[in-house]
Amino acid sequence: MNAGADLNGSGLDPLSVLLTILPLHSGFRSPKSEMEHKPTQTKESSERAAHLANLLMLSYEPMLAWSLDGPIEFWNAGAERLYGYPANEAVGRISHALLQSKFPIELPELISQLRNEGYWSGELRHVCKDGREVIVDSRMQLLGDGSVLEVNRDVTDVKVLTARQAGLVRDLSAAAAKFEAVFNQSGIFAGIMDLKGYLREVNNLAVDWCGYTRKEVLDRPFWATPWWRGSEDVKAKIRLATDQALSGSVFHEELRYWLADGSQRIVDFSIHPILNEAGTVMFLHPTGIDITDRKRFEVALRDSEQRLGSLASIVESSDDAIVSKNLDGVITSWNRGAERVFGYSAEEVIGQPITIVIPHDRQDEERLILTRIRRGERIDHFETVRQTKHGSLITVSLSVGPVKNTEGKIVGASKIARDITEQKRNQEQIAILAREAEHRSKNLLANVQATVALSQSDTVDGLKDAIAGRVRALSNVHSLFVESRWIGAELSTIATQELAPYRGRVRVEGPQVLLRPNDAQMVAIILHELATNAAKYGALSAPNGQVHLTWLHHADGQLVLTWAEVGGPPVRTPSRQGFGSRIISQLIDQQQGQTHFDWRPEGLVCKITLQA
Repeated sequence: MNAGADLNGSGLDPLSVLLTILPLHSGFRSPKSEMEHKPTQTKESSERAAHLANLLMLSYEPMLAWSLDGPIEFWNAGAERLYGYPANEAVGRISHALLQSKFPIELPELISQLRNEGYWSGELRHVCKDGREVIVDSRMQLLGDGSVLEVNRDVTDVKVLTARQAGLVRDLSAAAAKFEAVFNQSGIFAGIMDLKGYLREVNNLAVDWCGYTRKEVLDRPFWATPWWRGSEDVKAKIRLATDQALSGSVFHEELRYWLADGSQRIVDFSIHPILNEAGTVMFLHPTGIDITDRKRFEVALRDSEQRLGSLASIVESSDDAIVSKNLDGVITSWNRGAERVFGYSAEEVIGQPITIVIPHDRQDEERLILTRIRRGERIDHFETVRQTKHGSLITVSLSVGPVKNTEGKIVGASKIARDITEQKRNQEQIAILAREAEHRSKNLLANVQATVALSQSDTVDGLKDAIAGRVRALSNVHSLFVESRWIGAELSTIATQELAPYRGRVRVEGPQVLLRPNDAQMVAIILHELATNAAKYGALSAPNGQVHLTWLHHADGQLVLTWAEVGGPPVRTPSRQGFGSRIISQLIDQQQGQTHFDWRPEGLVCKITLQA
């Protein structure tokens, strides 16, 4: 027994400890029991127990024994290695105080469990001699003599690694979630292909927008997916693209593809090889951007550029002098017609003030013209006198309009000067008629251009119908101008003509009013917009709906036009101004008139006031 006391330095015999532990864990019976039956084996058993006690003492695993009611009784080399206390500093101390133990449960509850069940296991936190905190996986066994054998395993590093691993898992999960969000919410078609060319994943846009399901496109060769079903040539191109990407090269080309409804579109298509750090292709990444609308816009842009080129040719070859200038009156362009009319070449006048062609007694005209241009006004067919390079005076008809930049800011003026000297001398009447025809033609083209520019629709066909209806209204009123030799058009005739498709459902009342051409065109467009809106959403969309159009013409020239609908669907005040009402308001505002929309439950009442 003295040898055992030397081993642990505590007075506790390791042999006794083993004799207590072994029967509990391995079915080992005490030497005393064996001696009663087999006295000859006592020495052999004692030696074996002593050997095991030494192993217990020297074990790498921290082991200590403490009394339920007292201090530490046993402290092995593993405990000294972990906690830093030698046995002579630990034995006799209360273990929970020495190691500042933190228990997952209250200590009395732990002691109770040891008394009742004979063991406890769980995680403890201890503070070492050097102040480090360690986490141990602890197992406690209540021995027969009331002592507790505590075996601890340091899991601090494991816990740290586990926490890091959990953090990495969270980071990877977050990164995966971000990737999935970017992948699925991307504004381009995207997928993932394996090295056999099979499509294994695809984002939402590629299926939802195209009308397919994932079942229809996944886990099959990419060239066999329904996007390419309309052409064997395109399928072959996809196979070629796949082979090219597998070889490590990017494929990029514009291709046709097909939606689920059978419609054909155009995609800017690519397949990218995704490589690892060693440069080996791991998988393929097909992407695409639908460029169908862009292609249409490009065609429209080319057509527009061709038209602009044609216009430039027309300007350059025109017999009229077509000149542009900045707001300071400095010439910035000068066509061949200007060279013929005024005698100056472009090289002579560009950069010079426009006043070089204005006689001295008419210099104020330029100041007035520039003032009106700055206000955004047009000057049409202003007859005046100009001076050529050689000093001769000529009679010209000027049309001047503001030039705006892309931001809508007025930056200069465009002037068309037509030499009408000869016509003035010889055919004054013919010249007057020619100028009037020119003016009206330009006005008509400007109105048509404005009508086209103002027209909007969600579809091409809808846009065509909107433009056609408004141009038809202009065409009808221009027929009336011809009959009156461009004096104007009678309001009741305009109304009857524009509302003819709804005869029997529209009542028209008002005095005879002859409108000027510009006012007549505006009223025709307004009546067209009101009738179109009523036919779509208002009274004329219902079988029994009616419209009452009335007007008053006061002595001061004020015209009050009232459009009243009844019998249509219930009317609610719209949350925003519709396109038709916006056109009407803009037209009336241009004439310094007033527009009032009254959205009554029984039907719309629109009241328009203007000078006519």
